[in-house]
Amino acid sequence: MTYIKFIKKNIRFLSFGFMLMFFSSFGQTFFISLFNNEIREVFKLTHGQYGFIYSIATFISASVIIWLGKFIDNIDLRNFVLIISFGLVFGIAILCSSNSVIFLCIAIFLLRLFGQGLMPHASMTSMTRYYSYDRGKAISISSLGLPLGEIALPTISIFLISAYGWKFTWVSALILISISIMPIRYILLKNHEIRHHKWEKENNFLQQEEKAKAIKSFTRTEVLLDKKFYLIIFSILSPAYIMTGLFFHQIHLFETKGWTLNLLAGAFALYAIITVSSSIIIGKLIDLYGSKKLVIIHLIPLGLGLLILSQFTNSLAAILYLSLAGITVGMANSLLSSLWAEIYGTIHIGSIKSLVTACMVFVSALSPFMFGWGIDFGINIENIILICAIYTVISTLNLL
Repeated sequence: MTYIKFIKKNIRFLSFGFMLMFFSSFGQTFFISLFNNEIREVFKLTHGQYGFIYSIATFISASVIIWLGKFIDNIDLRNFVLIISFGLVFGIAILCSSNSVIFLCIAIFLLRLFGQGLMPHASMTSMTRYYSYDRGKAISISSLGLPLGEIALPTISIFLISAYGWKFTWVSALILISISIMPIRYILLKNHEIRHHKWEKENNFLQQEEKAKAIKSFTRTEVLLDKKFYLIIFSILSPAYIMTGLFFHQIHLFETKGWTLNLLAGAFALYAIITVSSSIIIGKLIDLYGSKKLVIIHLIPLGLGLLILSQFTNSLAAILYLSLAGITVGMANSLLSSLWAEIYGTIHIGSIKSLVTACMVFVSALSPFMFGWGIDFGINIENIILICAIYTVISTLNLL
């Protein structure tokens, strides 16, 4: 089935996945980091101190995701979406209304838990679960919501911050999410019980087929006992670690390189466009060749981009770095959701993906703190980037 026919046939449910990925932007590092200078000034924090708070809040959210994420296997998807949407709104409200470091920690915890963690988890788990034969297409289309946020939100936010202030910008995000929750719940997920019942029937058939073919669907406990899982997770989470650290400290990076915020916004828009293109292309390839063959090469563009960023100060280096990173991220967005279904089956996919999402959030908790303290102690940002490039090389060899 072509992309156009597939979208026409599944427009509402694909829009649901797309919207969740877009709203996850408000809990993603690329968006929160746009407010770093203002937040550090209000709360009187250094790069390292703020990075430590951000990392601790993210780390705790990852611990909660392991427990909370599995409930997508047990409760109605519509109710799950309401819970995580209100959680994100609550986190934004706390951030906008407090001047206390304690409440800053709580706000970041909620933004990371519900924004970065559970919204993409709900979107990708749903696409993985309810599409067996066009899974690659469904995942790649839904995942485009995040690149759209990366295209639109930096430019809009930089304007709003300069014109009206950082709190006004966050309040605008709060209003946007609040007025969208009910349409998502009652329009885009209308008659979801029919879809779920159909999946249950297909799932029962698949279980019988798997038994006949001696194919095993792993539980989360069995995944944790599989040595292969740890080898794979070490490698495929390298973009989450690296890009979170660089996005969190992107203002410092651009100031160090002598680049302007306008260049940042423009390069980010290009990054998002390339991420979209990469995601669409890889979605089709996944349906043709599977994820296991393609995942081996997906880190190579990021490694090249980091090498360029570490060595050059010309503004073209920023464009090349984010363009190459966009190729890897676009591939990863689609590959990593379907990969686990190919390796471990779909029967317990929500529970397994909550584990993977938690691991992703764990590693994304480390880099803001580690990069921040490195900057505070005078380590050159270019050296930090070069170490990250070496990490992608090791990860690629490990996958191979």
